Amino acid sequence: MEFKQLEVFAAVVDYSSFSEAARRLYLTQPTVSAHIHALEKELNSRLIIRTTRQLTVTERGRQLYDCAVQMLNMRNHLIEEFTGNQWKLIELSASTIPSSYLLPELLGKFAQNEANIHFHVSQSDSEDAVQKVLQGTVDLGLVGARISSDTCEFLPFYQDSMVVATAVNERYLTLFRRGASFSDFLKEPFILREKGSGTKKELDLFLEEHNLNASDLNVVAHMNDLESIKKSIVSGLGISILSACSVKDLEKTKQILLFPLEESAHKRTFYLVYNKHRILKPHVRRFLRFVQHYYTTL
Repeated sequence: MEFKQLEVFAAVVDYSSFSEAARRLYLTQPTVSAHIHALEKELNSRLIIRTTRQLTVTERGRQLYDCAVQMLNMRNHLIEEFTGNQWKLIELSASTIPSSYLLPELLGKFAQNEANIHFHVSQSDSEDAVQKVLQGTVDLGLVGARISSDTCEFLPFYQDSMVVATAVNERYLTLFRRGASFSDFLKEPFILREKGSGTKKELDLFLEEHNLNASDLNVVAHMNDLESIKKSIVSGLGISILSACSVKDLEKTKQILLFPLEESAHKRTFYLVYNKHRILKPHVRRFLRFVQHYYTTL
C-alpha cells in the first residue's frame, strides 16, 4: 500500500467521481482506476461501487477513508512543518446574493476562529452552483433556491424578504406614502432576472400565487447581472422584484424605494447544499455547521 493509492482513493471519495479525482490529481482516469483496483485487491475488500448513475462508498471503504485521511494528514503535517504551507482549502459555489451579500461576513467571522483556512468561491446562478456540487467540483454550495435532486441535501440557513424596488420619483413616492399593493405595479416596466436564478424562481412562485405569470407583466429587460439591474432601477429604466438584502445599500443612500410584497409573499430561504454521497473533510463540516447556525445566534 502506497500513499499515492490512499491519496487517489480519498480524492475519489471526496469528489464522488473518478474523472474529477483524476483531474484534481493530474492523473489519467485509467491510472485512478488502477490505483483503486490495486487497493481493493490488496485489502481483499470492495471499497467503491460505481454505476453509470452514481458512485457509492462501501462500509469498508468508509473505514479505509477515515484511516487514509488520518495518514495523509500526518504526512501533510510533516510537509507543512518544513514548507510552511499550512492552510486548508474550502471550495464553494454560490449564487449571486449569497456570494455578494452573505458570504463576506460569514467568511470573515469563520476565519476569526479557524486558523489557516483558504476559500475558493465560484459565483453563478443557483442551478449552476448546485451542478458544481453534484459534479463534485466544490465542497458546498450556497444558493437561493432548491433544485430537484436525490443526491443533494439542502439545509436552510438564512431567510430574507422579497421586495419591489423602484426609482425615487414623484409617482413612486406617492405610492410609498399612501401604501401600495402589488396590483399597483402590474402596468409598470419590469426588469427581470434570467432563468436559473433563485430570485426568478421566487418571482415565478409569487406570480403563480396571484394567478399571474411573467407574460402578464410589462417586461422591458431581462438581465443576469444583479448590479446592472440595480443601476437600471436607479436610472429609471424599470422596477424589479429582488431580495431585500441585495438592495438595502441603495435604500440607505435613498437611491431607491422598497415596497414589501404583501400577505402571500413568503420569506425567501437560502440554502447550504452538499452531496450526500461525498464525505466532507472535518474543516468543511465545521464551516457547514457554522453557517447553518450563524444567523440563529445573532
